Amino acid sequence: MTIRRIYFSTAVLLIALLQPIVVKSQNLKSIVDPIKAHLKSLEKENYLSGVVLIAKDGKPIYREAFGFSNLPDRVKNKPDTKFNLASINKMFTAMAIMQLVESGKISLQDKVGKHLTDYPNKTVADSVTIHQLLTHTSGMRSFWEDYDKLAKVNFKTVSDYLPLFVDKKLAFAPGSDFYYSNSGYMVLGLIIEKVSGQNYFDYVKEHIYQPAKMINTDAYELDHAISNLATGYTMSLEEPGQWKNNIFSNLAKGTPAGGGYSTADDLLNFANALQNNILLSKDNVTLCTSGKVKYREGMYGYGFEETKVNGHRIFGHTGGHDGIACELMIYPDLGYTVVILTNGEVENYWEASNLIKKQLVGSAPSIDNFFYTKDIIKTISSKGYEAGIKEIEQNSKKYSLRENLIERYAYKFLFEKKTNQAIDLFKLNLHFFPNSTNGYYYISEAYRVSGQKEKAIEYLKLYLEKEPEDNEAQLKYQFLMK
Repeated sequence: MTIRRIYFSTAVLLIALLQPIVVKSQNLKSIVDPIKAHLKSLEKENYLSGVVLIAKDGKPIYREAFGFSNLPDRVKNKPDTKFNLASINKMFTAMAIMQLVESGKISLQDKVGKHLTDYPNKTVADSVTIHQLLTHTSGMRSFWEDYDKLAKVNFKTVSDYLPLFVDKKLAFAPGSDFYYSNSGYMVLGLIIEKVSGQNYFDYVKEHIYQPAKMINTDAYELDHAISNLATGYTMSLEEPGQWKNNIFSNLAKGTPAGGGYSTADDLLNFANALQNNILLSKDNVTLCTSGKVKYREGMYGYGFEETKVNGHRIFGHTGGHDGIACELMIYPDLGYTVVILTNGEVENYWEASNLIKKQLVGSAPSIDNFFYTKDIIKTISSKGYEAGIKEIEQNSKKYSLRENLIERYAYKFLFEKKTNQAIDLFKLNLHFFPNSTNGYYYISEAYRVSGQKEKAIEYLKLYLEKEPEDNEAQLKYQFLMK
């Protein structure tokens, strides 16, 4: 209450106090209701599975679960279901590093070798800084290709991953470029262990999860029986109509780079703790969450993505893997926090994220292009390829198509055994994105599934000209040629 208000009569004062609450309630309802209706439709029409939470000033104004945590047994997701976070974990690793910086135990400009004195790769030890590891500018790559060939149950400590990447050469001189590196965040985890004297998982539990009241967040070991955990699901291309779970592509235990589990409310608690300076000082929160290098449509800071839409700053992190797509995004000037956790295909996450962003901060070219592409997909699926081309020609100067969204819906049509619609969408992508490698492979698959063998061979050959080292595709080509 301002000083001026103490001179109001009691009746006027009551009106003055109540009126903002009414307006605020109406505004929030106008924001939430369209989102709620759209997401329910997405659940019904496109298998949306997960939990979406929107908070205002630290308190939820919308929280709803969709789909199933266990699809074959039809066990529904709940608001407190634990979801795989994928790369969202990078925020926690960055927070831990910044806590050690704040306490004076390390410096952002320290080289790796200062703290990991026996680090086997001398180039990394002598030239890569903590700042570069945090911002993905170290030149280190990732370890997924080697990891996918091995028994995942053997990787449960941070150091278990070291042999997968430690001897690899840097892709570029440290600080000269950007390459999103999970390996770099594993090295940060090793530094946290060495400097703190605790293993990584104990450190983040004690210094981040507990202070933030994140009671359902951990790097769970997935060969243990963990309650209320969502399994991730993807559509099978090889067996249309068959859902596949992600247990064989998933980590056996989360890491400093990703793969832990959390709930929507726990991530809200983290966002609240962050903004209330419980985990770091205000200055270091700003330092950590502010962009340093160009990343996608925005910037990347220390374990945080940052972007601006219509003048509104948004920061947080996204995460994705097979059957996993999620985000935590904070809108500080508007007081909103958004959590999206899904355990299905990525296009539902994309749509939920774009929808919510549009409702909170208004439209932007990337958002408009998403929903325009979705409309084109609907036109082609209902009226055919030529109708879609005509609509695109009428709007070519106003909007741009999103190749990945077209590809995902073509994939969905294949899954649903709607091969003609799938072929039309793959044709659309090849028409507008002729340099796309995957487009040739997927349209070959669509023709193969539909029994058009010659077309399948033609496009698979074109794919192999672009990707001659794809051994599985080579075998498939030989099989088709028989």
